[in-house]
Amino acid sequence: MSFRRLLSALRHARDAVHRGAPMADNILKSILSVVVICCIAVSSPQSASAKPFISFPASWSLSGLVGAVREDAEREPGVKPYTGRRVSNETLRMIYFHDQTVAVVELGEDKLLLNCELIETYDEEDTGRLLRQLSSINRPLSVSFPQMTRLMGQCQQVEGVEAGAGADAGAGAGATREGWRERGAAHARLQAGGAHAGLLGGSPLSLLQGIIPGTKWCGTGDIAADYHDLGADRPLDRCCRTHDLCPSKVRAFSRRYNLTNNSLYSKSHCTCDDMLFDCLKATNTSAAQLMGHIYFNIVQVPCLEDYTSGRRFRDAKLGF
Repeated sequence: MSFRRLLSALRHARDAVHRGAPMADNILKSILSVVVICCIAVSSPQSASAKPFISFPASWSLSGLVGAVREDAEREPGVKPYTGRRVSNETLRMIYFHDQTVAVVELGEDKLLLNCELIETYDEEDTGRLLRQLSSINRPLSVSFPQMTRLMGQCQQVEGVEAGAGADAGAGAGATREGWRERGAAHARLQAGGAHAGLLGGSPLSLLQGIIPGTKWCGTGDIAADYHDLGADRPLDRCCRTHDLCPSKVRAFSRRYNLTNNSLYSKSHCTCDDMLFDCLKATNTSAAQLMGHIYFNIVQVPCLEDYTSGRRFRDAKLGF
């Protein structure tokens, strides 16, 4: 089956879904996004841009798509823990927060942005716990939504400690210089990896969790251990990571801003969706095109828009 015919068939399925009940519409569209990834994986020819056919275990289910819930009630604040990884012990760390996102940024001379770590929080209580924990580093500063999204866009361009060896919090000056050299070499490998990873490079097992192979942030939820944990296709994964950490969103099967989301996926602010759209277009790889087609053309995930009367869901941006 060709990629074009597959997309056509799935669009017909999507149109049929739209004629169903609203609750079924949300759930079926969520499942459809995973089916798209699976279908493309198993229908693509074996070439440099595709992985061989894989068979799914009979026992696999959709239970992993929503994300595992931590069993310990006394969890650390934040959806993912703050790692504390730094480029150097001599740099200045600043803490900014807005709504569901906390940013710890590392600044060098002349306030040059060297490293970022963005942390998603569950709610206001969780945000407060995290800020109290981080207050030992510096005084947290509240920023506006435009300021936070602008900072997130800048962080997306910074490699920081992602590929650095020897740049941990306890590294000395010599290790830090070595880390800079390693990051320079890693940057070249990163760019090459993004270009040669292919349409579905990486572990096909991530399909079972609704994640595009070669990434850890692209799909239904994520499988990353922390902010710095990226898949083989790093440029694409950075796009998805920034979108996942959107400050304003309504999570799956939850209510926020007087809006209810009965879908398997989060619905983010339209500004974050626009950033994802532009980032995927700029990345311009086969996998990025796949992600864009799924999110904007097939599933058409609604987004949060600000109106004078408050926030409301708006139809997805089309024409990816």
